[in-house]
Amino acid sequence: MTTRKVLHAADIHLDSPLHRLESYPGAPVAEIRSATRRALTNMIDLAISEQVDLVVIAGDLYDGDWNEFSTGLHFVNEAARLLREKIPLVVIRGNHDAQSVMTQSLPLPPNPDGSAIILDHHAVDQRIFEKLGIAIHGRSFPKKAVTEDLSLGYPLPIRSMFNLGLLHTSLTGAEGHDNYSPCKPEQLQDKGYDYWALGHIHDRRECHQAGQTPIVFSGNIQGRNIREVGPKGCVVLSIDDDQKSQSTFHPLDVVRWQIFDHDITNDQRRDDMLEAFSDWLPDELNNAEGRPLAIRVNLSGASLLSHDYYLHANTIANELRSLAVQRGGGQAWFENLKVRTTNQKRVADVREHESGSGDSPLASVSLVIEALQRDSTEREQWLQPLRKLWSKLPPELTQNELDPFRLEDEALLSNWLASAEPILMNLIHSESVK
Repeated sequence: MTTRKVLHAADIHLDSPLHRLESYPGAPVAEIRSATRRALTNMIDLAISEQVDLVVIAGDLYDGDWNEFSTGLHFVNEAARLLREKIPLVVIRGNHDAQSVMTQSLPLPPNPDGSAIILDHHAVDQRIFEKLGIAIHGRSFPKKAVTEDLSLGYPLPIRSMFNLGLLHTSLTGAEGHDNYSPCKPEQLQDKGYDYWALGHIHDRRECHQAGQTPIVFSGNIQGRNIREVGPKGCVVLSIDDDQKSQSTFHPLDVVRWQIFDHDITNDQRRDDMLEAFSDWLPDELNNAEGRPLAIRVNLSGASLLSHDYYLHANTIANELRSLAVQRGGGQAWFENLKVRTTNQKRVADVREHESGSGDSPLASVSLVIEALQRDSTEREQWLQPLRKLWSKLPPELTQNELDPFRLEDEALLSNWLASAEPILMNLIHSESVK
C-alpha cells in the first residue's frame, strides 16, 4: 500500500459573528466577516492540491444555528468540490453545532462509497474505507453541553487498519473553553488507535509524548478575534504501511491576529515603545505572508512612564494606529491598546514627599489603591455598589468574548485600579496648583 494522506481540521465556525468589530476604527469589516468562508475554501483547495485521500473535521463546522441558508449552502458547495475529486469527508458535530442546536439543515452529498458525511450522535459511529485501509471512529454531540466522557464508548481498533479517533473534547480542560466531553490523554492512548484527531480547543497542540499515539488538536482554521493569535490551519497526515504517521501543519487563515507585547521597564521615553513597535511590525507582516494583520498592543512593566501611558492612552493608541498605516502597506490594522503597567517608584516617592503621614490627598490615593490591590476584603466592599449597576449593563459588554467586563476578573480589576491612580493624582495635582 502506498502512502495515504488524511487532512485533519476542526472548529471551522463557519460565518462566526465578530462582536463589536465595527467599533474599532479602520477595521476591514467585510474582509474579516468573510474570513471563515474563505478559510474553508482554502482548506478544500489544499486537500485537492495535496491529493489527500480523506478529510476529517473534528466538530464545530458551524458556529451555531444558521442566520441564513447561505451558510449551509457554502459548506455544501465546498463539500461537493471535494467529493467530485473522489475524496471522502467525515465530520462530527461539536458543542456549537450539536444536533439539538441546529434547527435548519440542507441535504448533504454522500461520500463516494455512499456513506453519510456526518457521523451519528446517538452512539459512536464508524466509517471504514477498505481501499485506504483506514477506519474512522467518532461520535457527534447530541446536545451543546456534553459533560460525560464520550471516549468511553469508542470501540476497539480494527486490526490491520489505520484507526483514527475523531473526538470533540476539552481533554483535561483548557482556559477559555467549556469543559465538554472531558477525558485524559492516557485513556485515549489505551484505546490502541493510531491517531486521535481532536477539536474544541482552538490552539494547535499535541497532547502525547514521544513514541506514543499522536493526540492532536489541529486548532481552528481562522482566528476570529484577538484571543486567537498566530497562524491557523490544519494538519495533513502521511501514513506509511506500518500505520505510522507524520503530520505537517498548513496555514489556511486569510486574516491573522497578533499581539505586540512590550515591557516599558527600560524605556526612557514614550517614543522608545513606538520605535520598538515600528521595528517589530515589518517582520510580523513578513511572517503573515501577505495576509492582513490585526494587532493588539499590550504594555506591561514598572516605570515612571506608566503615569503617562494611562493618562494619554487614547493619544498613544492613535499614534500606534498611524504607525500601522504608515509601516503596514495597507496590510496592518491596529485593533486595541491595553496598558497593564505599574508605577511603584512613583507611589514610594509620593509617600516620602508627603511626610509619610498618609494624610495628604496624593498619599491617600496611593494608600487606598494599594490596599484595594492587596486586600480582597477591601476590594469586595468597593465592588458592592457596582453590582446593581453591573446587572443593568447590556450583554454585549458583560458577555462579549473579545473584552468581557466581568467583576470576578481579577486581572481586569487590578488594571482598573492601576489606571485610576495616575488619573486621580493628576486631577488632585492640577487642582492644588491652581
